[in-house]
Amino acid sequence: MNRWVSNSLMALLAVLVVASSVTMAAAQASDPGATARQLMEQARKAGGRGTLPNAWWDLENRISQADLQGAAADWNPVEQQAQRLVNQAEFLNQMRQQKSGLEALLGRYDQSLLEIGALFGIEPDPVLSGAPAAADLLERLTAASLEKQVAHDALLVESRRLKDTVGGHAEALEAQVAAQQAEITVLRKKLWDTELRAGMAEADRSAAETVLTRKQEREEAVAAVRKAFGKDEAEVTVTADGAIVLRVFGLSFGVGRTELGKGQDKLVGKIADAIARFPGAPVTVEGHTDDSGRREKNLDLSEKRAATVARLLEKKLSLNDGSLATAGYGPDKPLASNAKAAGKARNRRIDVVIGAQP
Repeated sequence: MNRWVSNSLMALLAVLVVASSVTMAAAQASDPGATARQLMEQARKAGGRGTLPNAWWDLENRISQADLQGAAADWNPVEQQAQRLVNQAEFLNQMRQQKSGLEALLGRYDQSLLEIGALFGIEPDPVLSGAPAAADLLERLTAASLEKQVAHDALLVESRRLKDTVGGHAEALEAQVAAQQAEITVLRKKLWDTELRAGMAEADRSAAETVLTRKQEREEAVAAVRKAFGKDEAEVTVTADGAIVLRVFGLSFGVGRTELGKGQDKLVGKIADAIARFPGAPVTVEGHTDDSGRREKNLDLSEKRAATVARLLEKKLSLNDGSLATAGYGPDKPLASNAKAAGKARNRRIDVVIGAQP
């Protein structure tokens, strides 16, 4: 009896394994781009959409093109590109989180110089660091190359002088000259490789420094914007992808009206000053209402109110009409419960969304 139960359980387990395999295969067949999409989501969580906008946009296009090709699509290069985006996003995320990013980069730069010098038996000056250390090492490598060239030229002159007098001995000298010439060629190649590696290290340092500088400038600008508004005027938040949301509660409209009340020009000017701190960043003005009345009417009302504020901001910023995007969400994105008056007042607002700068 026990053997019969055991055999039955084994048969049931085998059926479940086969069913699971079939299910997984069906899922892969239904969406062959699942791996690429998962990697893209991983990159998004690491902040890749905001820090690597061009690479993100390119990957989105690759996935869209592969979807259009259907079964004929080759997903391997798309998945490789997605994995590269994940690695880049996680690296930049680490650089943002590490306060000593430049110090670590300098250490890697100096370590590269030590490794280059070891290839030629030259120890870099222990007092120097960074670009001065690289310049000193290049100068000493050049001097070593010149010494080889002088030795080569001396041997060549000696070979020619002895050629008529020593016969076969001259051939040996010529062979030595040829060996010296080959050594010089190798040394020159190593010197070129050294210059290339030093240039790449300098470019890497400069790029990382630029990213950190931009991040610091943006953080300072966000802090200045927060300080500019009172608690009853607006609050400032930063999303995971780097967008800045200016939630404005101080702008008031009449019931069912789309025009701002009088005396609000100063607050509109503050909002324009906040936008001006982020030149080149995309801006969207969003309108929001509470849940009073019909939803369709509130959607239309919130869109028109957003457009009113956007046109006023464009005048303040000397922009053409329509330069700022608008959207109306009506009661669909509340910040608080509409059950109380205080919650309704908080939901009636204008959100100015300042996207990440290119």
